[in-house]
Amino acid sequence: MSTESTAHRNGAGVDGIDVHIIAAVIAADAPLSADMIESVIAVARRAEDAAAGTRHCVVLYVGGARTGQRFPWPGDVAVGDVGKWEAALRRLEQVPVPIIAAVDGAAYGPAAELLLVADYRVLRSGAEFRFATTGAGVWPAMGIYRLAAQIGAGRARDLVVQGRGLTAEAAVERGLADTIVADAEAEVGAIKAGLALFESAVGSELAIRRRLLLDAMTTRFEDALGAHLAASDRTLRRERAAS
Repeated sequence: MSTESTAHRNGAGVDGIDVHIIAAVIAADAPLSADMIESVIAVARRAEDAAAGTRHCVVLYVGGARTGQRFPWPGDVAVGDVGKWEAALRRLEQVPVPIIAAVDGAAYGPAAELLLVADYRVLRSGAEFRFATTGAGVWPAMGIYRLAAQIGAGRARDLVVQGRGLTAEAAVERGLADTIVADAEAEVGAIKAGLALFESAVGSELAIRRRLLLDAMTTRFEDALGAHLAASDRTLRRERAAS
């Protein structure tokens, strides 16, 4: 890893850009765990506590799955754990600062769900965007809600109903990612480009606009959450019964 990339991950600023980075490394290549949930809550808390009057940006370095890797998501957990994960993502999604997410590996399962809460999204060349699947079909995460809100039900149908994935290039074409990079060095440049977009943004105002986008659908998030958790509970019960 380059010195510059190390500085980014340690939360230092970037030369020429007046934004302080709130960096977090999140491993998203394994089943749901308390540590994974806490890692999301921790970065959300840091963003909420960011000093007023200073421009900040969350940068998530997401460790995605290896090419072709399919791990059980969320795994053998209780629906209450799923609710905690969804609450952590929602808390992150509502922070009053911009969010950049860079996924190293496939944006599969939790990495895809994390990517969808970000304002600027970076994928690696050769990577895939795909929701996790179970024996009952695509996992009924609130990521489905976000996906439909962001690109429309018609363009989300093949990913949700048919369980298909997208290449990094197709993800950019659908508006699910902003840019593609070949390696860690190029990732640093992409993150700089994202930071430059938000250099003049007022965090609280950006957060309001993000919320307006998310709430553009007729169904309130809180109303949709119950149905998604009920579907999650049914899927977990089915998976346990089959094992």
